[in-house]
Amino acid sequence: MKYLLLLWIPVLLVVSPAGAQKKLAIVGSSTSACFGPGSFDSCYVGRLSAFYNQTPPLDTIIDNGFSKGGNTCFSGMPSSYVSPYSDALLQPDPLHNITAAIASKPSVILVNFPSNAYDTLPIARIMLCLRTMRDSSLKAGIPCFVTTTQPRTSGDYASSQVKRKLAEIKDSILQQFGFFAIDFYKDLITADSSIRYDAGDGIHMNDKGHDSLFHRVLAKRIFSVTAGGALPATFVSLSAKTSGGSNIISWTTSAEINIDHYEMDRSADGRNFTHIGSITPIENGTSHTYQFVDAQPLAGSNYYKIVIVDRDRKTHASPSLNVAGNNSHTGIIKAFSSGSSVYTTVQSAIAQNWQIQIINSMGSTIWKGTRRIDAGTSTLSLPVTIASTGVYHLQMTNGSEVYSQSFIRN
Repeated sequence: MKYLLLLWIPVLLVVSPAGAQKKLAIVGSSTSACFGPGSFDSCYVGRLSAFYNQTPPLDTIIDNGFSKGGNTCFSGMPSSYVSPYSDALLQPDPLHNITAAIASKPSVILVNFPSNAYDTLPIARIMLCLRTMRDSSLKAGIPCFVTTTQPRTSGDYASSQVKRKLAEIKDSILQQFGFFAIDFYKDLITADSSIRYDAGDGIHMNDKGHDSLFHRVLAKRIFSVTAGGALPATFVSLSAKTSGGSNIISWTTSAEINIDHYEMDRSADGRNFTHIGSITPIENGTSHTYQFVDAQPLAGSNYYKIVIVDRDRKTHASPSLNVAGNNSHTGIIKAFSSGSSVYTTVQSAIAQNWQIQIINSMGSTIWKGTRRIDAGTSTLSLPVTIASTGVYHLQMTNGSEVYSQSFIRN
């Protein structure tokens, strides 16, 4: 496993927190420690500080003191976390982790681990790290944004396999965190998968690259998000099914606030989504159930996301829903929790055994077992009680194929 070696000491922004109105704490590695640009002022961190302090009271803090060159996503894990690895760079760093950032009492936290150790770490472990850090922040009542991977071409990262992996992790982050993901990848990579604004080492971005990162963070209006990451509406239930050649997507929201419309996005692969329709909210301020009918679904599996768009044009996407088409071998139609069971409806072309797991938002498996699924459409009852609210993931595999479906426990 290869990591970026520390060759110099990063410059950190030091500002007294006394009386600050707004504070961003950044947990990350060398990009947020300002490796690459010619000066701190050219770093995206310095640019954010300058932007938010253009006019009095000049007390907005952009604190990158929780970022350290060479750190991995495991470095940012909570201090109480016990790493499955022995490598020193895959242990929580108590001076530069999410625990330290939360203790500094920021208004918002940004998690930025672009690539270190991603050449060897399993994607599931990487996503576990990012979910755990964000969940820790939300539990403390602090909104949290997560950046995607960045292009990298140094050493082992020059291989096409690792480049594809960085792109896959980027897609996973965008899908997992929706509105709270910040894309540090798109348009920052060349046609041959190199860094568009390379600082010269195949790892970091130069001044122009950091200017782009600055504008991407700025576009999220991070200080306008309320404590706990509250949004104009939250999803109470989600479901998708096929009926008479059409796919029907249904959802219920909690009390709607400042909603402009809902967008329906569809994908054939669960990664690349396109807009296929919109629905106007029935009445802002109350809870409602909506239904969207896709009368011309794609052949094979169809993945859907419902995107909340508020009147200020902020967006938040639901977990993806999968509907298996007539030509699909197997697919999960829906999953939901009720009482002491999780119910899932699946369809399959042939009868076979499948291994099923229920995974929580921390990446931990809370139930697993094997079930035989008959040909056609079946509904399974899985004996698992889910006591905590949140997003869960049902995953099925037969050893060569993997299908997953997210559902919400309220």
